[in-house]
Amino acid sequence: MRRHLALSFIQKHLQLLVSIASVMILSRLISPEETGVYSIGVAIAALTHAVRDFGVGNFLVKEVEITQVKVNTAFTVSLIIAVALGAVLAAVSLPVAAFYNKPEVANIIWITTGGLLLSPFSTVNMALMLRKHRFGAMLKVSMASAIVNAAVAIGLAWLGYGAKSLAFGALASSATLVLVSNFLCDERKVYRLSLGHWKQISRFGMHMTVFGLTEQLGGRASDLIVGKLVGFSAVGLLSRAGSLIGMVQDSIINSVMPVILTGMADDSRKSGDVVPRVLQSLGYLSVVMWPVLAVLSLSSHDAVLVLFGQKWTEAAPYMSLLCIGAAISTLSTMTGTICNATDRADLLSRYSTINQGLRVVLIGLGAATGGLYGVVLMLVLAEACQCVLAFFYVRQATTISLAMIVQSCSRSFLVTVIVAALVLPVAWWLTTSPLARLLLVAASATVAWVFAVFVVHHPAAAELRMLRGMVLARLRAN
Repeated sequence: MRRHLALSFIQKHLQLLVSIASVMILSRLISPEETGVYSIGVAIAALTHAVRDFGVGNFLVKEVEITQVKVNTAFTVSLIIAVALGAVLAAVSLPVAAFYNKPEVANIIWITTGGLLLSPFSTVNMALMLRKHRFGAMLKVSMASAIVNAAVAIGLAWLGYGAKSLAFGALASSATLVLVSNFLCDERKVYRLSLGHWKQISRFGMHMTVFGLTEQLGGRASDLIVGKLVGFSAVGLLSRAGSLIGMVQDSIINSVMPVILTGMADDSRKSGDVVPRVLQSLGYLSVVMWPVLAVLSLSSHDAVLVLFGQKWTEAAPYMSLLCIGAAISTLSTMTGTICNATDRADLLSRYSTINQGLRVVLIGLGAATGGLYGVVLMLVLAEACQCVLAFFYVRQATTISLAMIVQSCSRSFLVTVIVAALVLPVAWWLTTSPLARLLLVAASATVAWVFAVFVVHHPAAAELRMLRGMVLARLRAN
């Protein structure tokens, strides 16, 4: 499992480096309003993308026995849904553009539809790679996709394509995902049409679709509501404020979730008890995520200046607040994984419907009463409500208790407090250039984190000792 985690971390952090380099360049080539136009177009398309997957990937990962007919049925169902949703997107693109009074939004939706139609030709391959723990192959696929995305988007932005450059970059990324995953996948009979297990997939897929659709609706509601009530520039600022946080979450949380899902699925099939792995995962996730987000919140102004440029400095205060929400959301981030691994997708659909419905209401209230600042405050409140709701539903799928969660995360909280206290003087009172200060903050935070992990005797200290032993053994061998 450590090897799988290492490969997954390498994959996500290499992607993070590509994303940061891409964002640094694109932020200087594309205006806040153009970024807002892209965010609105993608938000509309993302609602259908949530339906297009239909839980096919998770179905193939969690199934006890995989047959060729199940694989072919998964592809066929995914293809039918993608074609149907492509037609829906084409039909709604012009009305949506008219609603926002921005014809460019329709162009973004049309381009994004291309990625939707390509998705069935990679979804099954990636799910089979994950089930077989082929994280090395997944690393190659994801890196090729990320590099092509960045190259196409930057090239077209340089030529003056504005928001469309981001959409074409995403389309090129989808095409690369299809080509490379098919080249590396050892399954050669994926694309045969079959509906042999459509009922079984549909039962699971309906719950996963409700979950995915409501999650996308809640996640994109801020863009859609802010775009209508506040303006496209505000959408751009909100997008940039959350983009770096999103990249951090993707590089850390999404790097471990595939490994945790396969591990929990194995635990569920063998012993039926996933709680030990849940608690261990929470402890490790929180000891990494919380200090990173605390440091990012303290250094938000420097991070925005260095990564995005002077024209985006208004996003810095919003980023600081969103870091608080992201830290809270770490506690609920495994809800979907737990329900999938325990075969309780029915809980997941109910949880997501209530949670995201509440989020939409809070965002609308924030936009109507407090503008962009009100929206950000409500997003933080929504994350807190989500944690309470997540615990209620996870309790129905496992024997986990609140005391267990507190115990698994208490040392992570102490580590975060120590790191923040040691980094604060460097972040706020050191007089130097933003880039130099940011680098010094990163270096001091890393040293402070290692120090704090050993001082509070966090379980991660054992992993660091093991890593140190492996490095020393290699050095002696050489």
